[in-house]
Amino acid sequence: MNIRLMPINDDNRDAVLSLSVREDQPFVAPNDVSLRQADEANAEQPGVARPFAIYADEKLVGFCMFAFDPEEEDEDDRYWLWRFMIDKNEQDKGYGQAALREIIQYFRDNGADRLFLSTEPENERGLHIYHKAGFRETGIIEDDEAVMMRMLKGPNRMVKNFYGVDVDQAMRIRGKRGYGVSIAVQDGDGDFLTYCSGSGRYGEDYPVNPDMLFQAGSVSKPMFALTLLRYVDKGKIDLDADISGVVPEFVKKGPVTFAALLSHTAGYNVHGFPGYPANHEPLSLEDVLDGKGNTPRLRRIRPYGKQHMYSGGGITLAQLAFERITGTTLREAFKKEVAEPLELKRTGFFQPLDEELVANAAFGFRLAQKEDPAHGYHYYPEHAAAGLWTTPTELVKIGIALSRSYRRGGFLKKKMARRMMTPIMDDYGLCLNVWESEARKDSVAGHGGENWGFLTSWVFSRKKDICVAVMYNNVTEAADKAMDDIACEIYRNAKD
Repeated sequence: MNIRLMPINDDNRDAVLSLSVREDQPFVAPNDVSLRQADEANAEQPGVARPFAIYADEKLVGFCMFAFDPEEEDEDDRYWLWRFMIDKNEQDKGYGQAALREIIQYFRDNGADRLFLSTEPENERGLHIYHKAGFRETGIIEDDEAVMMRMLKGPNRMVKNFYGVDVDQAMRIRGKRGYGVSIAVQDGDGDFLTYCSGSGRYGEDYPVNPDMLFQAGSVSKPMFALTLLRYVDKGKIDLDADISGVVPEFVKKGPVTFAALLSHTAGYNVHGFPGYPANHEPLSLEDVLDGKGNTPRLRRIRPYGKQHMYSGGGITLAQLAFERITGTTLREAFKKEVAEPLELKRTGFFQPLDEELVANAAFGFRLAQKEDPAHGYHYYPEHAAAGLWTTPTELVKIGIALSRSYRRGGFLKKKMARRMMTPIMDDYGLCLNVWESEARKDSVAGHGGENWGFLTSWVFSRKKDICVAVMYNNVTEAADKAMDDIACEIYRNAKD
């Protein structure tokens, strides 16, 4: 068959508008929508949108539209197959593959070195056709669509480039059965993208997806602080009141305030928590603080308010006081005060993890092989310090809500958000690190997290709607450094 691409003109426009796909193919936008979008794009930037009618010999069989912008600074935004459809009456005749070959040749002939497209992950028929034509998933999800790419020059190898970072190389992602990484970004242009690669469960072909749950480690702490500060904003908790009488068995000599505990200036021991096998019998906060678990008994080992000394134990003491004052669990309080208002569907202090959530949860390190094949993660009774499960997508939502609260109030009152994100000692506010960039052009807040088998890096701008969240299901010294490096580099590139 002879496939030809003919530019849309007055002679064929109406015929193209009459083309449609089957009812069971809702993934393709109607051609009238596509042509209207082409007109709008070309009005703003002439020639960037190129719509074509697809002919087999002399018969009109389909429609396609390209984004063609060789002058675009970002090479990943230069060449895109924006739309592609074969009419419902002409499908299953080989026209789709033949048209894709012609489309690929068009881009080659016009100097493109790679071609991108995006489609909904549920579009199985489309994915099959694109795979046969040599397109492969990049791991990027943009506007809920999976981005695919085909190299047009040299070997058709996948180029992993997410905001200028080769994530797979940096995080040592090795195919489909190693470790996996999940990233979400809201950038300075207001675009939201996710990137996923590798396996959520070591040794299994278990691809990471944007909704896959990861343990957040110490990023749990700012989520606890955010919950508590919502109560402060409502006048139900006094951040600076002495709470030693609320937890007298663990405070021999006061004062102790939530502000001191959240800023790690109260002088308590117990840096962090290793967790327990998933099937471990439940432990109460009192058991943990009394040293009946796998960490020492909580005690003050430094002068109160004189220095910053990171203490997961102090955060656990704050959680106990919070739950006694409010009469509710942190899990329920977070759901009511944070998750529901921000429409978070996959974030919570799920300890132990609900069984219905296990199917799309990452396993850390090799715990499935070493401890429990059905539950490859640890149980953390210390919810506020280490017990959060979440996704990078929802961490970005929280980061943006905090950034906006800092600038103009909203989810938190402006005064409270500024207190949370103002350094008290050692560039640390209330469960948040805060860094000022050169010339104070930007100010970044965030937190890192490490649980047994999980790493998290979460950073956001106080001055703009920019946030980056990276989650990984392994812990090594090299991975920890790589995590921080790529989060910072992605943040810098997303900001620009």
